Amino acid sequence: MSRNTSRSSVSLRQVFPSAQIVGADDIHCVRCASTVERCDGDWIYAAGVDCQSDLARDTIDAINLGAKAILTEQFLPSSVPQCIVPDVREAYAQLCQAVAGKPTDRMLTIAVVGTHGKTTASLMVASMMKRIGKRVAYYTSLGASDGNQSGLEASHNADPNQLSQWLKASADNESPAAVIELSDEMLRSHATSGMEFDVVLFTGLRKSQRLDTLQARGVENAMHRIVGQLKGHGIVVYNADDARLNRWIERHQPHAISYGLDAVADVRGRRLCSLPGEQSMMISAGTCVMPITSLILGDHNARHMLGAAAVGYAFGLELFEIVQGIERLQRIPGRMQRVQGADRCTVYIDNSDQADRLAVAMHALSKHGAPITCVAEIPDAATAEQLAAFGRVLERSASRVILTQSRYSTQLGQKLAWQVLDGCEHPASIQIVPNREAAIELAIRSSRAGDQVLLAGWGAERWTNCQTKLVKHDAEIASTILSTLPTKSAEMAEIMDSPKLRIFGAR
Repeated sequence: MSRNTSRSSVSLRQVFPSAQIVGADDIHCVRCASTVERCDGDWIYAAGVDCQSDLARDTIDAINLGAKAILTEQFLPSSVPQCIVPDVREAYAQLCQAVAGKPTDRMLTIAVVGTHGKTTASLMVASMMKRIGKRVAYYTSLGASDGNQSGLEASHNADPNQLSQWLKASADNESPAAVIELSDEMLRSHATSGMEFDVVLFTGLRKSQRLDTLQARGVENAMHRIVGQLKGHGIVVYNADDARLNRWIERHQPHAISYGLDAVADVRGRRLCSLPGEQSMMISAGTCVMPITSLILGDHNARHMLGAAAVGYAFGLELFEIVQGIERLQRIPGRMQRVQGADRCTVYIDNSDQADRLAVAMHALSKHGAPITCVAEIPDAATAEQLAAFGRVLERSASRVILTQSRYSTQLGQKLAWQVLDGCEHPASIQIVPNREAAIELAIRSSRAGDQVLLAGWGAERWTNCQTKLVKHDAEIASTILSTLPTKSAEMAEIMDSPKLRIFGAR
């Protein structure tokens, strides 16, 4: 339900000039809803937005709760006026934006789209823009901010009302810019219809483990629709290292700026060095060149930095301002996040819950040459083939693998673990510890000096211990264990203080 505090009335005749209005010359409203709830003031009910609902029953219930009109795709037997549109989901989203006062007209709006890396790229763009505008609104799977308050709840399947009210609050707080991560669900549901964007950032169309051919085609169609929502001066920023995305750009020929780490691009990065816990590269944009250093590891994250730099370049910002803004963000929860603690081993947390994502995370750590111990959560909603692929990546990339699961019963978890082992040439080398907390403790306490430990599968999300039913978090568990480990200096002191064998030679 919309909670718009503005009382300005919106004319449906103006919003939908080609729609058929039955029962009235025009319909005016100050609120709209797609669920059967009681609203104050003149509100209309969008019938059929939820495909699983009972259309006739919900329409009657909405009228009984005070709905003044109905927004629908088909004529319905009702006592109130109706506005008949070709696509009710798209029309509902447009109406939500109109009721909110078209907030995207009052600030710069950047949409981030792609099959991978949307959250990280969104936060890097927001960090870069904040260096210039002091306050920036963002909406990502890790949370949201309206420019005034951070830590707001965000949904990967946000409905048009949620998005319109977040945008309105951001505009009312005088945020100069808003960055929004568009999930596949939001694209398919037309939740962003009615918005207009200054920049659309495409992070990539790399094949995803969970994206079949039909879904991938749907994402591409949605991308074409999003490009159509660019403002007159709007521009596309895209990852030139992604071959499939390059082909899409060539087909549709939008006004675009490219970025890349390997391909020739308008904004290009060149790797300088990668150290444990740090990486640096040289960024070139136009005639300017400048180094950038980040604690966020991996080539995939380096490309997200370049994407944020390309957005700043599109806005005409100076390169030193862009780099300073991106470098402000040195930690993203659950995305190659380093856990601070003892210096004996280095612990990272990543949300890599698919074979391809796990391979990217492993590649980022393998550059340092140190052994990698991976505590891997069995993937959720994966086929037997996908689980086997997950096992192959684990065996080939990690020095030691501890397989665990926190989502399933013991019996089902055991079956899925066997399917993971089917992808391994030497399954006996894989340790299976169903209790994730015990698996994390085993990995850290048995590590040697200089080892790397990757806790994969949950990222910043919390999970439930199957034995105690307590809600746990990888970062909290790892920090607690690391705090009990002796430091290198303490270990050396213990060695020095240990009894020594003395051999006395004969006179």
